[in-house]
Amino acid sequence: MKKKTVLLDLCDIGNPTSGFGQIAKNYAAWYSKMEDEALRFHFLLPMGHDKDYGPLVDVSYNRRKYNKYFRKGLPTVDLWHSTTQQQLKRRRGKCDKFVLTIHDLNYLTEKNWIRQQKHKIVLQHAINQADAVTCISQFVGKQIAEQFKLKGKPVRVIYNGVEDITQEPEQKPAFATGRPFFFAIGQIRPKKNFHLLVDMMKHFPDHDLYVCGDDHFAYSQVVREHIGMLPTKNAYLTGKITAEERVWLYRHCEAFLFPSVGEGFGLPAIEAMQFGKAVFISSATCLPEICGDCAMVWKNLQPDAMAKEVNERLVGFYEDAAKIEKVKNHAKEFSYEKHIEAYVKLYKELLSLPIHQEEK
Repeated sequence: MKKKTVLLDLCDIGNPTSGFGQIAKNYAAWYSKMEDEALRFHFLLPMGHDKDYGPLVDVSYNRRKYNKYFRKGLPTVDLWHSTTQQQLKRRRGKCDKFVLTIHDLNYLTEKNWIRQQKHKIVLQHAINQADAVTCISQFVGKQIAEQFKLKGKPVRVIYNGVEDITQEPEQKPAFATGRPFFFAIGQIRPKKNFHLLVDMMKHFPDHDLYVCGDDHFAYSQVVREHIGMLPTKNAYLTGKITAEERVWLYRHCEAFLFPSVGEGFGLPAIEAMQFGKAVFISSATCLPEICGDCAMVWKNLQPDAMAKEVNERLVGFYEDAAKIEKVKNHAKEFSYEKHIEAYVKLYKELLSLPIHQEEK
């Protein structure tokens, strides 16, 4: 039987410090080693990405602005998987089946009304064309159902895989002072609420706060202003960090703090749980769904109340071995093995291929 070709758009692999970049990197690692009797995988990569993924996959390159307008040069495949909604900005090659993965609808809070409508039109068009729509949490699935006309088309929830980074190399960042610290990471955008963490730190004069991530956004200045006004001078906006520094910060932090109100999945919270860390989250979006009862939930996003919660809930946390083990086991539920298996099953369903018992 001739194998069916499944293309995965992995152009985000060119931005390795982003969440989408991490997903693309892990997809490339998993699918390049997968030899399936019915499927052959094909990667769409950014120009200049010259890594060799071996003989089991085929590779094509996105010619940036050219492929934004023209399909010519893009491969013809049996199934095309747009692994994020951001990839709708460029053309797809010819395909019999189309899978669209939607990670979030953050444009509803990040964009003005006119831009919201533009995003909605593009996404509605893609949903109409898709043979299957997937999302990364029940929360996002509910949002999609509320915002778009699905015409009976189901939205399948396939939770993100989270790479196990507990055995990866670590490196202490140069900015680490040696004092006990709290850790937060993400793009420095308003939805992350990092300024609340800074304001909270006046209650922890013996601790530091490291807020790490891409800080080229305008909101970074807001966070810096709050840091400047902090009387205890114990909060730091570090910018991007390396993978090794990220591992060190997860492993050595007193707690991971994540007051975001705009997540489709909340991957950093699960990464922190891999290390058995106390995780504090907001009650917004998908975070309670993804973290379950293994995270402490801030119901009141007011700095004084947040600090009180952290003080109270950290007492004895690391002395409870059963609790720490439960947190680690919860993180293991989001394995890439489960994630990839779910997508391979979906591909075969759409292409009318037999599904073996172990894949059901």
